[in-house]
Amino acid sequence: MGAATAMGSYRPAMAAGEVRFMGWQGYDEAFNNGGFAKNNGITVSATYQNDNGHAMTMISNGGMGNMDIVTPDTAYTKLMAEVGMLSPIDLSRVPNFGDLDPFFQDNQGIRVDGNVYALPVAWTIIPLMYNPAFVKEVPQSWYDLLKPEFQGKVGMTNDLISNMVVFGLAVSGRKDATRISKAELKEMLALMVKLKKEQARTVVSSYGELTDLLSSGEIWISQGWVPVQLWAKQKGAEIHWTVPKEGAHVPIDCMAIVKDSPNLDDTYTLLNNAIGAEGQAYAANINATGVVNTKAIPLLKPEILQIQPHDDIVGFFEKATGGQPLPLWPSEPEGDLATFDDVLDAWDKFLAA
Repeated sequence: MGAATAMGSYRPAMAAGEVRFMGWQGYDEAFNNGGFAKNNGITVSATYQNDNGHAMTMISNGGMGNMDIVTPDTAYTKLMAEVGMLSPIDLSRVPNFGDLDPFFQDNQGIRVDGNVYALPVAWTIIPLMYNPAFVKEVPQSWYDLLKPEFQGKVGMTNDLISNMVVFGLAVSGRKDATRISKAELKEMLALMVKLKKEQARTVVSSYGELTDLLSSGEIWISQGWVPVQLWAKQKGAEIHWTVPKEGAHVPIDCMAIVKDSPNLDDTYTLLNNAIGAEGQAYAANINATGVVNTKAIPLLKPEILQIQPHDDIVGFFEKATGGQPLPLWPSEPEGDLATFDDVLDAWDKFLAA
């Protein structure tokens, strides 16, 4: 139940007590601490997305009135709210919001026209990852992927946003890597194609596959995702990550209510738990993501704290992104800036190269 049909639309609403979730796999664990959802008589029907665009397609094709919870990051929240896909959130129904670190409470990416449209639930890091058994010195730049000694040992991922952000950081040399000129986008595409054709072992289909290849030594270095470090450790491999001098992609993932949610009371019950200390820690300990509720930090496993820094969140975001997660590229033309459509076109050209 809750899955997409072959026509790419959502099935009719189901019985009361069933909340339909569409988002990143593992984020629904925030409803399961101590059997929370079950103990409250709620069944969570989960469909997992490939990316945020996947969720937007499903909302547009019958999702409104049938779907309840989606997981946009702060870049997509504004877009989805502005096109009428999300309902504003009544913060009086999510009292745990007051326990969030002020950095996340005050984030403007969750707000549109003064209304809150999404609740931060996790933050994560898209850094440069490497196997120290083969890469003896900590990489300093995204351009280190071009070093001759890494030929045939570089990994690339089939992850549009993460790639286009980190290589935008590299090419522009600026933290506002989603506000790049069309000339910079052309340079970025050339860099990515060069890496793919001359340096890359493969373009992996998933971060699970990247974990396997980094762990085995078939890949030595790659744009990655911090949970890869934990997954590799479970396989007996030591994988490190670093934020290059140009920066890294550090998104804040959220949960939001789809417009015309048919199970609003149960939806609010789940959302409040998802940002509570216990729900936060339970999900983060499974997913190796960062928590947004300060009371959840002491509940994290030591291995999670080792790979996901929580001692200076504001400082970490400042180093990686210039202070805040990046917005999407402009949706409408702005002078010589590359638009989101331009970026999508460049990504298609990269995949086809």
